[in-house]
Amino acid sequence: MSPVAAITVEEAHALLTADEAVLIDVREADEFAAARIDGAVFAPLSEMPAVWQTLTFPAGKTIIVQCLKGGRSAQVCGFVGPTGPDGQAVVNMTGGIQAWHAAGLPILQG
Repeated sequence: MSPVAAITVEEAHALLTADEAVLIDVREADEFAAARIDGAVFAPLSEMPAVWQTLTFPAGKTIIVQCLKGGRSAQVCGFVGPTGPDGQAVVNMTGGIQAWHAAGLPILQG
């Protein structure tokens, strides 16, 4: 497994707001349906690595991987590696959606 780069929820929010990143949510379908970050792309860990191969990543945008607390997304970052198909940085969002919500950042529920 490759070393995993990390990003805080505040840094992730700034990149997403500036349209400089894409957010990949690797939680399972029931978790994603219950609460998610607006704009997140659903790619469950249980379907890795096949689902990763189906994703399109914009060149020049950071690929942020997110889960509930940061553990599963770190696993994905570890086996995907530090860069995307066009050299984009792949980073783990520390604390996942729980930290995002705790920081007062918006989530979509239901």
